Amino acid sequence: MNFEKRRFTTSPPTTFAEFILDEEKCTGCAKCVKTCPIQILEMKDNKARPNKRYREHRCITCQNCIAVCKQDAIQIKGDYRVHRGLFKNDDIFPDTKTMPEPIEEYKNYNFEDYEDKLTETERVIYKRRSIRLYKKKPVSRELIKRVIEAGRFAPSAGNNQPWKFIVIDNKETIDNLDMEIRNALRYITYLTVAHAERDKKTPGDMNARLSLWQKAILPWIVRKNPNDFDPRVTGGGINAPASDPDFHIFFRAPVLILLLSDYRGIGKTHLDTGICGQNMTLAAHSLGLGACYVGLIDAVRYSSKLKKMLGIKHPFEIITSIALGYPQGDLDKSVAREPARIDWLD
Repeated sequence: MNFEKRRFTTSPPTTFAEFILDEEKCTGCAKCVKTCPIQILEMKDNKARPNKRYREHRCITCQNCIAVCKQDAIQIKGDYRVHRGLFKNDDIFPDTKTMPEPIEEYKNYNFEDYEDKLTETERVIYKRRSIRLYKKKPVSRELIKRVIEAGRFAPSAGNNQPWKFIVIDNKETIDNLDMEIRNALRYITYLTVAHAERDKKTPGDMNARLSLWQKAILPWIVRKNPNDFDPRVTGGGINAPASDPDFHIFFRAPVLILLLSDYRGIGKTHLDTGICGQNMTLAAHSLGLGACYVGLIDAVRYSSKLKKMLGIKHPFEIITSIALGYPQGDLDKSVAREPARIDWLD
């Protein structure tokens, strides 16, 4: 690894996207605040705004806030770009985010203008959102089985079918799991987050800084686990669930499905299980349900207590989880995404 990448392993020069609210259109429904996955929004004077808990607005530009706002009161301006160091990406994205462009002749049209030209599968893919706002209404086991059955028929290397499912539809059990995982995350934030930011305070301490011992160990931790310490999530992404008593990792969904994989399986079993999960989320959408991948379940991997609690035994390991339930209204909407990086080889 060259010197520049080592130097900017943590806190690299970064441009974050900007949350812009049209206050005249905003009705104060707070759906954007509730659906933000890393809790960087708050309500003040009945309007949404960046919560200023952290020194930077670490927006991951998922644009779910835009999708749930029925008043079209929100814009996300700009893109997440890292300019130097390990996470440098300003040289690999050719342009800014764009709306779906599956049909060349409709490239500059609004999505709604050509939606009827697409197949049902395409429409589901472009409009389906990760749902974080659920009704308390229970989901029947018949519907849950239909979702899992769609996953069962996913492709896998060598028809290996390495997956296994744990279904939790008991509120108390889901809440206990949420609490245990948030407690485990406190150990991670002790190592990786400025201690003045480890408790929920708004506004936060703008002078909060990492200690010398944290600065010494963090570059090694980040290089070993870059996927877990992207600059967008080292603040809110990890710290919000660990430090906010009102945060619920599984969004208080009535059902939680854990996806496990037999680590001895053929090929890349993590990939196969991910494909299985995508079948399940699309099936859930088609059944009028909402779903959201929750990767923080990965904490189970390192806890014998949690493994025992969930009955996870050899040869299975946790891969991810899916929160499932009825969404609070129609929350589906097409949003912009980074342009595809394609190398055409003749």
